[in-house]
Amino acid sequence: MHRRGLLTFAGAGALVLTSAIGGLTVNAQDATPATGGMQAHPVHIHSGNCDELGEVVAPLTDLTAPEGDRVGQRNRAAQGATSFTNVPLTLDAILAGDHAINAHLSADQIDVYIACGEIGGVVAPDGSLTIGLGEQSNSGYTGIAYLAPGADGASTDVTVFLAETGGRNRDGANADTTSTDNETATADQTATGGDSMATPDTMTGMDMGGESTPNP
Repeated sequence: MHRRGLLTFAGAGALVLTSAIGGLTVNAQDATPATGGMQAHPVHIHSGNCDELGEVVAPLTDLTAPEGDRVGQRNRAAQGATSFTNVPLTLDAILAGDHAINAHLSADQIDVYIACGEIGGVVAPDGSLTIGLGEQSNSGYTGIAYLAPGADGASTDVTVFLAETGGRNRDGANADTTSTDNETATADQTATGGDSMATPDTMTGMDMGGESTPNP
């Protein structure tokens, strides 16, 4: 069963369903800026596709990341941003036309698209749909979106996940972090006189506590 309420946003702007010729449109009275530990990324459901985005059909809650101290592999992990919105449109209605989920860099740079994905694919037995969000404008951001029927049967719960993975090495580290790690490792080796393990060449003739190893 789909668990609602992955994120709670107090005072989210009301979404008003209106009819429009040739499609469905949801207007937001005022998008409520969500708080988090990184820049908020506006995200919407648009008509059309990622190559030719149309009007905003449903504004979604801004993508944000939590505030706090980084833990675990804090210098290597890609911090993710999330968004949860209950959209007053059924998933069937959304799938009936061409729609896409598009994320923007910021409210001030709304014309810069960072990730986008067309809504479509195989619907799971529980009625949910998961789609991918591809990188846009060489932003380095990718993500996924999870759409599931709302509990009222007349809406759709839309959860979006986004992460900045561009500019990271294949082992998951940022280029700057890897450089710093390498410099630290080099400094440690210099301080200890280099590698502590002896090579076969250096072991030849070493005092091993008994007779010296004869040279060939």
